[in-house]
Amino acid sequence: MVNEKEAAPPSSKKPASKPAYAKLVKGYMGFLTGTGKSLSTISSYKGDLSLFEDFLLERKKDFYKIHPRDFEAYEYWLETQGLKINTRRRKILSAKSLVKYAVSRKKLAPSDVQFVRAPERLERLPWIPLPKDWEKIRSALPKNTTLALRNAILVHMLAETGLTVAELCDLRWDQVAGGKLELLGKRPRDITLSAGVTAMLADWREQNDGKHLFPGFNRHGVTSSKMTPRGVELMFRTLAKAAGLKFLKPKTLRHFAIATWLRENVAENEIQRRLGVHANYSFEAYRKHLESFSG
Repeated sequence: MVNEKEAAPPSSKKPASKPAYAKLVKGYMGFLTGTGKSLSTISSYKGDLSLFEDFLLERKKDFYKIHPRDFEAYEYWLETQGLKINTRRRKILSAKSLVKYAVSRKKLAPSDVQFVRAPERLERLPWIPLPKDWEKIRSALPKNTTLALRNAILVHMLAETGLTVAELCDLRWDQVAGGKLELLGKRPRDITLSAGVTAMLADWREQNDGKHLFPGFNRHGVTSSKMTPRGVELMFRTLAKAAGLKFLKPKTLRHFAIATWLRENVAENEIQRRLGVHANYSFEAYRKHLESFSG
């Protein structure tokens, strides 16, 4: 008797088709849209992948047959186009993301291409206040008004905690307790506040009974709505002029906080925790900055 399995005709099922590069990219753009990426981010990816297509066409290379060495050639090709290292890095990461997408959709077999390393990011730090600049900032802060107290706490908190402006504006009173600040969101964490900031907050609590730590102001005084990032930027423009520090911006105090912690020999993993950043976040550029002012 013939085994039914052996007698069965060979499968007529066709292997999964491989879409043209343009169609694959279009599907990937739809995927990015579904993940909630902004239009500007999607447009950036589209531009990067269009350039990758130019490279493939010039080399007569099939996307579905690329190897790790092709990415090495791509980086060199990008360099010959006059692109700087951080731009080359982004474009290589975009191309790798398309490879991962193709693998996830079973259009491309898993390979070492997925693990090709992009160039290390070249960190360019903005102007960072030195301790002497911090004294100028503190001295330039207005005093003796309700608005001045709010602004002083805001500036000190940025310099001590390394918070982003968005995190700062979202703070509520129920996140402050026992000299600590509790941060919510993607990477929840708590930050210990200095005695000086804790004392200012106690005074501020008596004058601000709303739910937001940093409410807005109008001609009648404190409002019920929270301060906006735009409001913080405008406040810093005035402060920069008063302190004589034209490059002073809210974000520079985040960098100042990092530099201060490194001067105090705070462990890098602790700084990463305070900032709420991933474990690969590098402080090498900050160390070089500190070295340039040492001695």
